[in-house]
Amino acid sequence: MTDTEKQLLELLKQRSFRRAEPGQHFTLASGEKSEYFIDCKMTAVNSTGAALIGDVLYDWTKNDNIDAIGGLQVGAVPLVTAAAISYAKHGKPIEGFWAREAAKDHGTQKRIEGGLKKGMRVAVIDDVFTKGGSTLKAVEAVREFGAEVVMVLALVDRLRGAEELFRTNGITDFRTVFTIRDFGITVP
Repeated sequence: MTDTEKQLLELLKQRSFRRAEPGQHFTLASGEKSEYFIDCKMTAVNSTGAALIGDVLYDWTKNDNIDAIGGLQVGAVPLVTAAAISYAKHGKPIEGFWAREAAKDHGTQKRIEGGLKKGMRVAVIDDVFTKGGSTLKAVEAVREFGAEVVMVLALVDRLRGAEELFRTNGITDFRTVFTIRDFGITVP
């Protein structure tokens, strides 16, 4: 683990990781109930957190010959911004984008916002993988748009089935910076 990753993990533990009160639980986007919750947005909207996230995402994708980085709104928006800034800081221009679950019913009626173009090589990013459904929605939107998904990457994997879902859907490059084990959670 790099120093930047260690710093990010500590900030995620402080700002984003929460345990439910005894007898309580959190309901996740997957519908699953959990005794803990990771709200990475609380770290991503902090100036130090955003800088660390951008640098970590850059480090994890810089050698993959990607043209764009993005994911499903709302969670991916601050991550995409942080990554794009880090790419610029390192002198490597990149396009950022985010996908909507459905096309807007007004304005330009786009499902993809940002600089994505057909044929681009893309990294789809997310803050947390649980079962992978939210990330898969972004992957499907990118594929429908006509770009190539090179990899998927999350800050944290809850180890609840995302890898299997991705492999079933032809995504062989699946990466996570941290797993829930890094937060002290035991997973069978």
